[in-house]
Amino acid sequence: MRKSSLMAGAAIATLLPALPVLAQQADTLQLDEIVVTAQRRAENLQETPLAVSAITGEGLASQGIKSVVDLSAQVPSLQITSSGSGASQVFMRGIGSSNVTEVGDPAIAYHIDGIYIARATSTGALFYDIDRVEVLRWSAGTLYGRNATAGAINVITKKPTQELGGSAAIEYGNYNALTTSGVLNVPIKEDLAIRGAFQTTRHDGYQKVITTGPLAGNDKYDQDDKSGRLQALWTPTERLSVNLRGDYLHRGGAGGGEVGYPARTSSPWTSLSTVNTSRDNTYWSTGAEVNLDLDWAELTYIFSYNYANEDRNAENVVTGAPNYFYGVDKTTSNELRLGGDTESLKWVIGAYHFKEDNDVDFRIFLADNNYLSFIQPEVTSETTAVFGQATWSVTEALRLTGGLRYTEDKKGRTGGTFFTNNSGAITGTVTLNVSDNKWNKVNWRAGVDYDLAEGSMAYANVATGYKAGGYYDGLPPNDYKPESITSYEVGVKNRFMDNRLQLNLAGFYYDYRDFQISAIGTIAGQDATVTLNADKAEIYGLELEGDFLLTEQDRFDASVSWLHARYKDFLLPRGDAFANNNANANIARCYTADYSSAPPRAADFSGCKMARTPEWSINLGYQHKFEFDNGASLTGRVQTHIESAKYLEYHGFEQNKQDAFTKTDLTLTYAPAEGGWTVMAYVRNLEDENVLTNSNPNATTGFATNGSGDFYAPPRTYGARLSIDF
Repeated sequence: MRKSSLMAGAAIATLLPALPVLAQQADTLQLDEIVVTAQRRAENLQETPLAVSAITGEGLASQGIKSVVDLSAQVPSLQITSSGSGASQVFMRGIGSSNVTEVGDPAIAYHIDGIYIARATSTGALFYDIDRVEVLRWSAGTLYGRNATAGAINVITKKPTQELGGSAAIEYGNYNALTTSGVLNVPIKEDLAIRGAFQTTRHDGYQKVITTGPLAGNDKYDQDDKSGRLQALWTPTERLSVNLRGDYLHRGGAGGGEVGYPARTSSPWTSLSTVNTSRDNTYWSTGAEVNLDLDWAELTYIFSYNYANEDRNAENVVTGAPNYFYGVDKTTSNELRLGGDTESLKWVIGAYHFKEDNDVDFRIFLADNNYLSFIQPEVTSETTAVFGQATWSVTEALRLTGGLRYTEDKKGRTGGTFFTNNSGAITGTVTLNVSDNKWNKVNWRAGVDYDLAEGSMAYANVATGYKAGGYYDGLPPNDYKPESITSYEVGVKNRFMDNRLQLNLAGFYYDYRDFQISAIGTIAGQDATVTLNADKAEIYGLELEGDFLLTEQDRFDASVSWLHARYKDFLLPRGDAFANNNANANIARCYTADYSSAPPRAADFSGCKMARTPEWSINLGYQHKFEFDNGASLTGRVQTHIESAKYLEYHGFEQNKQDAFTKTDLTLTYAPAEGGWTVMAYVRNLEDENVLTNSNPNATTGFATNGSGDFYAPPRTYGARLSIDF
């Protein structure tokens, strides 16, 4: 990709991905203000001294963002993909985790209405009836805890109000895609209101199976999701509010299909398959938020209980054999916060407790009705933390911020790897899997921000973050250390031209240590893949965001990010499955290894690019509103995501590389003068680009050219959406 093209894109007036509604105040065209809660208190986005992106509910709908995966083309330095199981893999500014199993932890904390969602498979809830989504691109260990190493994603739903009303929408597109949604808000009495919402989304498989005969498998990459949410808001006094909520999601269909490589067909959208894959996953949660105004401070208590039941049948892309997964995950969380705001001091203190219980049964078909089975009936995790943060206004223009958090983590597992027969009876033991570990960490933040002029603020922050250690298969000692990060960031936030132009710039540097990586270890006396700690990585970059309201009918928007992410000190003394396979001696790669020596041999990854870190990522958008004499309007929007090449894992094999690409979306929305309804037509991925989202070489075979399967973003889709408010 030519740098001149990228720099031209960077020069365009830039816009936050959030699309504020056009406003006319005192005959002056202005951008609306967006309120966020990234610092656990409500404040103007432009007055928050952190790199935060916010997308309103209206912006989500207009840009076709239906789940967290769709955010990746809207927010700087954010990479989100989904596997066949529906698990979301989130990377932000080069930091993330591809381990979406019951023992893996994310590096970006995901919250819905302040409730932490622990498992990657549970983050796929549909976006509907949403007030806004906040993406905090900053190490948030002080306020958000151990799994906010690289930041946090906060989804805030719309709350019940005292207005009777609702909305409904239906959408239809190619691949027989059908989406329905509805909202109803009902005030029961002056101090009680309820709000219900639902959404269903389905479409046929993007990937067609071309195997014929009675053994042919079903089409893959389909969707069949149903979800609903019910909330009740009770305000018995002006000082007290109680919000009760419940969520439900069912994910069915065949799920995503891996594509074997070298490609077994000429297209990722055709597949050879002899297995009918399926998923029958159910997720539900219940919770409460209580707010009490104490006059001198506000007390907040949040409780939640989340339940996940996953039942999946999948296909091994290398062998063509079926595998089965069944798991039940239960989590509870409690958070108590007390926050105050005086003329010179804003502060918050709190305590947090989280507990998780997981029961997993994963079986891989071998032959003659025998299976290799990972049976883990007791997988537990527990976190206890206390935290505090305060901002002191030294003068009217100068503010200082400091924060601390102490976290204690416990993790354990009882189970094993066994051979089982078709009836599930254990016929042999490979190894017992046992672990019981404990870690603790103090994280801190220090920051300063200064008002340069009205509408302009500069800030600087330094903070630490941490992700708990863990364990791999086998008996103790089988644990690895926590990851840690020290983050440095400086930035400016500006509003110019009488609030018509918003321009934000952030620069950052990360010192990332003891990152967790797969390598060669010993399990039951045999070499096997384990998780170890590598020494150090270095990440730095720049992000530019903006919003330009050119006229009442015209808006430009864009974001540009430049990212440098390299492993600085990363040596595996005994290598891994690929460094120790002589077949990879002459294959292009980033690591160095002495293939003239006998394995196991050391592999040095120092200087290698980190996974999922394109050097350039650009989002550009323009929309124009045509207004008719009868009061009706027609709004057209074009938005383009441009991304340079990236490796999807750290070995630097060409087979796991996504080349530079451009992805363009088009929308056209008609709104009558009266009636409260709109019609939108859309095309997404206009170029019909085949974009790799996940690709890994096969650690079992150790051949770089024999992968464990690829996953792709959706092909070109198009359709129309009719919505009405009442």
